[in-house]
Amino acid sequence: MAASHRLQSTNWLTLTEGETIEWTGRPSLFTVAPQLLGAALVGGLAAFGVSLLGSVLSQPLPPVVRVLPLLAALSIFAVVLANWYRVVYVITSEVIYIKRGFVSLDVDQIRLARVQNTTLSQSVRERLLGYGDVVAFTAGSDTLNIELKDVPNPSQVNQTLSEQLHRPDNQPQESL
Repeated sequence: MAASHRLQSTNWLTLTEGETIEWTGRPSLFTVAPQLLGAALVGGLAAFGVSLLGSVLSQPLPPVVRVLPLLAALSIFAVVLANWYRVVYVITSEVIYIKRGFVSLDVDQIRLARVQNTTLSQSVRERLLGYGDVVAFTAGSDTLNIELKDVPNPSQVNQTLSEQLHRPDNQPQESL
């Protein structure tokens, strides 16, 4: 698993001795597909408009003007894909992580021993496209719930999480 190897060398993921990466992922690409299609449509319409303008003026437009629609579409593509790529979900044998960002970094993590329950939810569209949300609920009212939003194959992610939760070392500790 090349992705696991790359993750182990990051400074935001701190694995303890014996801890293993069980699952890694990002939100489904289906969640950004409408924005990518919109960028392509805007680029195509703008290119058509520039071409039409050139024929109305009966003279060729400067090359920089002809390239502007392509640059605009590529810029939108880059921003959309960067926003998608900056989110990473990791389930280890002991912790759930959500990492957001490139330059600025926001990492949420919760030990599996604190997780009491998980839910999986999918709308009809999400079921058809194979993605959904998995939420891990933690004990106590002031603690963090971790939501893995729009993950591909959420039933497999929920199954992986459930398997890790049922390991003896991830069971909640009894208080005296």
